[in-house]
Amino acid sequence: MRTCRGMTLFIALIALVTMTLAVIALIRSVDTANTIAGNMAFRQAAREVSDTGIEAAYSALPNILATSEEADIPNEYFATMQPVDANGVPTTVNWQNVPSTNESGYAVQYIIERLCNGPLPVTDIQTQCLSDPNGANGSNKAGAIVFSSSNRIYYRVTVRVTGPRNTMSMAQAILSF
Repeated sequence: MRTCRGMTLFIALIALVTMTLAVIALIRSVDTANTIAGNMAFRQAAREVSDTGIEAAYSALPNILATSEEADIPNEYFATMQPVDANGVPTTVNWQNVPSTNESGYAVQYIIERLCNGPLPVTDIQTQCLSDPNGANGSNKAGAIVFSSSNRIYYRVTVRVTGPRNTMSMAQAILSF
């Protein structure tokens, strides 16, 4: 019987080691899940902050068009479309040189591209630019006056947001002026 007591202690120690390993695995699993949830929260916040970049570009565009519609402004405005990668992000942009603003701990950067092709200056908006071909405004009421206007050219705004834990989010919007 004395040999059985030693065996019971040995089995209890094996069970204790097994339970300890299970607890360690559970703690690591919970820690990993919390890290993933935190990273997803930072990414979502970066996406929400990208709206401020689009609004800033929208506010800056009239001044850009008034001063240099036909010329590039380094790291801010491109008078013609730029080549893009598989994700649609312009490849000619060096984001290290693009000015940024701080919004709630996130760095917001944007560039604007006029969606036109060919050499500058753009002489034929109809064929060189993506634009609103209608150019018609006014009432939809039958017999109402229809106003004609010049074509509205499309502009692509690309926003890059970087934040905590190396979070990065890209967003794009198309504007017309």
